[in-house]
Amino acid sequence: MDNSVSELQQSLSRAAKADKARRFHSLYDKVYREDVLLEAWNRVRKNKGSAGTDGKTIEDIEKEGAELFLKQMATELKERTYEPSPLKRVWIPKPSGKKRGLGIPTVKDRVVQSAVKLVIEPIFEADFEPNSYGFRPDRSAIGAVDEVVKWLNFGYETVIDADIAACFDTIPKGRLIEQVARRVSDGAILRIIKQWIEVGVMGSESLSYSNAGTPQGSPISPLLANIYLDQLDKGWKQTGIPYRFGKDAHLVRYADDFVILGKDDMVKSMHELDRIIQSIGLSLNKAKTRILEAEQGLGFLGFWFVRHYSKKRGKRVTNWFPSGESKEGIMERIRELTDKSNLSVGTPYDAKENVARVLRGWGNYFRHSKANCAFSAIWGYADRRMGRLNRRWHHKDHIGRYRNNVALGLSVQYTRPKPVPYMAYNAAR
Repeated sequence: MDNSVSELQQSLSRAAKADKARRFHSLYDKVYREDVLLEAWNRVRKNKGSAGTDGKTIEDIEKEGAELFLKQMATELKERTYEPSPLKRVWIPKPSGKKRGLGIPTVKDRVVQSAVKLVIEPIFEADFEPNSYGFRPDRSAIGAVDEVVKWLNFGYETVIDADIAACFDTIPKGRLIEQVARRVSDGAILRIIKQWIEVGVMGSESLSYSNAGTPQGSPISPLLANIYLDQLDKGWKQTGIPYRFGKDAHLVRYADDFVILGKDDMVKSMHELDRIIQSIGLSLNKAKTRILEAEQGLGFLGFWFVRHYSKKRGKRVTNWFPSGESKEGIMERIRELTDKSNLSVGTPYDAKENVARVLRGWGNYFRHSKANCAFSAIWGYADRRMGRLNRRWHHKDHIGRYRNNVALGLSVQYTRPKPVPYMAYNAAR
């Protein structure tokens, strides 16, 4: 990050921490600063992504000249003539088999949203609770997983596995703006955020609008969701439940995905949670929200957690590893990348590179768990698929075994990471 942008963020963060009631009124002029827009552009370019409704890709803008693009954007923002374009509707599959709708902004809108995020995020970060891990600087899903393991190891084995019904689709837009306005009184910033959450979504046939919800797929969406769901974190804290010795329960949240870990009877905690969720205009998915014992197994952020008694260690222990859905998902992706249809546009070596890239990302995420068994199964499956693809390429039935893959440079075993269990990982940190 540019030093001047970093200094701006640190200055805003210090001011927000020093006065928890302060509302910031002079922020808009910082959004179109040259260094802020350049940093926003670099982030959007790094994240890549497809074109929006205007059809312009990052590559198109680079050919035309990124410098000219940023200058024109700065002029529009300064003269207050900037207007966001409709979002492009894209559907992506979910592990359950259903599809989740994303709203993809244009590259131009993504840059402006990233610039606004650079300016306002430090202000809200000063207010967020430590139990929130999703889409925040220096925080990650692995931090949330570590927190769950910590409380399970402390004996908090009765768990509320919670699910907010269509969270991003039901956040009240007016109340969201009110939450932003608690800290930001700059009318121009509030106006531009309101435009983003009210802009229509272009489907296959027509432009549609909704009375509630924030479209997923925009750079600003995770921050807006955290701003709104911070009410949940603070509401839970205000109940005093996290501080009741022996009867305490602890909320761990990653965006709209969260669990509450406690002891003994959690029915009262469930009632409190339902009350808080309703008070902020949302609702729990009754079919998916439940109270369970950690010994039954708990799914969270792609991991499966199980608490059980170990005869070897003479005490109860926590095991956590990639969930069944996570393994099925990566196997399906490997199957797609090694399908024989890929041979019409490339070679087995091209497929191997694609499989290796996917496995590296998946393995690096799950390596912070007891994943040896899962890794053996997944990497073994990937090598078998590569062998099968190689047989089809050469039209020879006798090749494709593991030793052939190794000899021909088609094995992906070299991408397999070494798992880093909780204790070793935290000691290293």
